[in-house]
Formats: sequence, C-alpha cells, structure tokens
Amino acid sequence: MNNQKGNILISLLLIIIVLSILSIGVYKLSYSAGRQAQFSRDNSQAYYLAKAGAELMIENIEGIIEKMEGSNEKDFEIEFPNEGKAVITLDCEYDNRKITINSTGVVNGSKGFESRNSIQAKLRFDSIYGEVSIFGVDVSGVIYMFNENFENPKKIDIKDSGGNEIRISDPRSFAWDRDDTLVLVGGESGKGNNKDETLIYKLSNNEGISIKTGGNGFRYLTYSEDNNKFYAISTNNDKINYLDDYIKWKDIHKPTVGLKIEKLAQGNNAIVGISRNKDSKVTYFIDGTEGWKNKTINGFEMEGVYSGIAYGKKEDENRGRFVIVGNEKHNTYPIFIFSENGYDWQKGMQKNTMSGINYELKDVIWTGKIFVAIGNSGTIYRSVNGKDWYVFDRQNIIKGEGASATHWFNYSKVSGYGDYIVAYSNTQGGRLVSTDGGVTWIEKGPMKYGDNEINLIDLIVINKGRGERDFTNPTIHWSK
Repeated sequence: MNNQKGNILISLLLIIIVLSILSIGVYKLSYSAGRQAQFSRDNSQAYYLAKAGAELMIENIEGIIEKMEGSNEKDFEIEFPNEGKAVITLDCEYDNRKITINSTGVVNGSKGFESRNSIQAKLRFDSIYGEVSIFGVDVSGVIYMFNENFENPKKIDIKDSGGNEIRISDPRSFAWDRDDTLVLVGGESGKGNNKDETLIYKLSNNEGISIKTGGNGFRYLTYSEDNNKFYAISTNNDKINYLDDYIKWKDIHKPTVGLKIEKLAQGNNAIVGISRNKDSKVTYFIDGTEGWKNKTINGFEMEGVYSGIAYGKKEDENRGRFVIVGNEKHNTYPIFIFSENGYDWQKGMQKNTMSGINYELKDVIWTGKIFVAIGNSGTIYRSVNGKDWYVFDRQNIIKGEGASATHWFNYSKVSGYGDYIVAYSNTQGGRLVSTDGGVTWIEKGPMKYGDNEINLIDLIVINKGRGERDFTNPTIHWSK
C-alpha cells in the first residue's frame, strides 16, 4: 500500500515537473514572440523617425546651409517627444550643390534594448538659370553661341583670368555638368606642351581655364550625373579619363583589347562603350571589378551597327538605363537596345509604325525627361523609358528657312535639356528644333556667319545663368 502511494506521488511529481517545463517553454516562446513583435515595431518606428528627420532637414536646408557655412558643424539631432530621435550627418560637395543626408532613427535610446534604422538622401541642387542657349564649335575651334531658336550666331571669345584667349585646336566634343561648367575637349593635332586639349568654361563669370597634357587629346566627352564627373576617351592610348576636381585628367583603365571605344556613357556604377567598327559589341567596366569586358549582343533586331549611347535616370528612380541606338547590319532598319547594368541587354520596341521611316539612327540623348534618337532623312524617335519608342512622322516636321519642302537632312548630333531639344547635320548643316519635348519639330537649313557657312563639329544645349543654387526644388535620391 505504501509502495503504491509512493509510486503515485512520484508520478504526480513527474507530471508537475513536465508541466512546469512546458509552461516555462510556452512562456519563453510567448515572451520571445512578444519581444520580436516589439523589436519589429521599434525598428519600423526608427525608420520613420530617420525619414522624418531627413525630411525636416530638406525642408529647412537653405537655412541650415547658411549656418553651416560659418561653422564646421555637420552633426545634428532632432528629438521627437515620446517617440525617439533622429541622429543626422550632412556631407556637402561641389559648393553645397550636392548634399548627402545620413539619418539614423533611434527608439528606446535610454533603455537596454534600443532600435536603430537608417536612411540616406542624396540632394542635388540645380542653378537658377537664364534663357536656353546653344553652343557650337567649328573645325577651327571657333565657339558660337546661338539663341533658343538655333539662330543668330555670335562668336564667343573665351579668355582666362589673365586675359589670354583660349582656343582648342582640333575640337571634338562638348559636355555640360547641368550647372556652371561647360567643357570642350580637343583631339590629337597640335604639338607639345603648348597645345590646349581641354577648355573649362565657367558660365557664371564668363571665364575659361585651359588644361595642357602634352599632346594627349580626347575624341569624345560625356558627363555623368551619377558620379558628378566628366569622362573622356584619349585619342592616343584609348584610355578612359575622368576630370579630377575640374583641374586635371586622370586615367582609369585601358579598354578591352580589340574594341576601340568611340562613345561611352556612365551610370549605375558602370561605364559602357561602343564603336561603329564593332558590330553587335559593347565593352563595359563595372566599379570594383578587374578590367574591361567585351559583350556580343545576340537577338533579333538587336544585332548591328551601334552609333549612339546615352544613360538616363528619372528623378524618382534609384537606377537608370543605358540606351544604344543604331541600325541592323545589312540594312538601315533602326535598332534600340537597353540595359540597367551594362551587360544584360534587351530589345527596345517601336510602338508605332510609319511608312518610309526605316533609316539608320546616329545619336541619342537623355534630356532629363526623355530619350531622343535622331538619324538620316529626318528620322526622330522618342522614349520615356528606353524600352518603348515612338517615331515622329517626318511629314509633320515644320519647314523653316532653308529647308527643302520634299527632303530631310541626315542628322548626326542631338542635344537637349528638359523640353528643349536640337539636332544638327554635320554633313549638310541642317537643324532641328523642338521646344516642347519632341511634340513638334521645326527644320531649318544651314547657317552663315557673315558670308561664310558655319560647319559645326559638335553642339550642346545649356541653360546659361548666374550659377546660384536653387534650394526650392532639389533632386532627391533615397536609399537605405
């Protein structure tokens, strides 16, 4: 009998122990789930505090910049009562035209289980500009400025701070930083250290700077908004160079052997180059990798001669797109291909058809709003995303002074900013102008300066203004 009672007690004790263990386990699971849920809530709250702090800085950025200019203060804290705080650091570049805001939200900072989450906002401030201007350069290095109608040419004598005129021998290519700096590079003619290969023109004070590199000129120039750098292709050794602090060229790497780059674009941490002499091929360099790589593009209506390349990114996008245009190898049918990373390419689609518009494309530009591609016999295409392309019916091109009523020029250069776009024929001197983002176009014939016809090597559309920062409408790129 006593043994039976003892066995019962032992069984009860075991049951109590098991139940206690299960209870503790359930409690721990419940506590862990509760803590996980609380951590998730705190982490989300920290993110929103970080975002709110950054947005407050952006709303008051002009006053903050003014205060920072008289001190070295770069770190800020914003308290949100009963919620937490935002710890913020500002990094400023290019005379405060580019500002990076790093904001970290902190919840339960005074307790032992604080939560943090961060966000970054990159701000770029355009300048307050005047009217649209067009700059062009002829084969002798004479620079002209035209009005918004691509008319009324005026010669521009650009001088340095000592009053000495700067003229680029063998000019090749313009680029503009969408701010206060216009750059023109020259090719390989000229001798020795007396040759000016690069002109840096400050629009706000009408003053130039020349860079001499001992005869090593450049054949193509572009500006990257992603990296805030000018990139150029050397005529002597095919190396890609970037303009360091607007005073000195530095080379990156020599492109892949066997593909001599004629044009390039930079974006999404990649540089992509093309050549009309290498059908269906691109070469690309990815930041953080070793050297250049070639890529052969295969696919129906993707293979052929590549003549133009551009990179474009909308203000509300974190990543942009590369676009290449040209024509199929054995005919003049236009080609559009696009890529985000520079090596995976897809076919762009022509969304509307137009009889008689099967001419090769020669150049493409990103205006900040749309891609515009131009080519022979008045061919014009536009796209908002690089994927879907719409041809403009050339029969609707308005004919201006000097333009034929029945024929169209072969266009080889295009430039634009916002809704203002111009194209030019290097071989025939024809001009195209659109002031409404490519909705309407006017074609005009060759121009003269005095009694001589102007033959431009390159042209570029800019907004020439005072160069003052406009804090009212910054371009903002958010990232975590």
